[in-house]
Amino acid sequence: DLPEIFSTPEIRRECHSEEAKFQLVSRATTFFKEHYKVDDTDGVRIDFGDGWGLVRASNTQPILVLRFEAQSAARLAQIRDLVEARLDLLEAESG
Repeated sequence: DLPEIFSTPEIRRECHSEEAKFQLVSRATTFFKEHYKVDDTDGVRIDFGDGWGLVRASNTQPILVLRFEAQSAARLAQIRDLVEARLDLLEAESG
């Protein structure tokens, strides 16, 4: 039997411009690389050991696409909250 996995559907987060979405992904990549294992092949995929979060720029719209997965619903919520809170801070810092 495979363990139960909890995941979100694709979450679309609006950005105020095309340029802003790429800057936000770049800044998120820099931050998360300092604290977690990261794959930056297409956006930034943050590995938490018991789950992961993905932030990438949409190819067609001024939005970020987010996805999250974890081994429990509670951990999924924690990972999502952590990543989205950091995005909020990075966005606020950029004005």
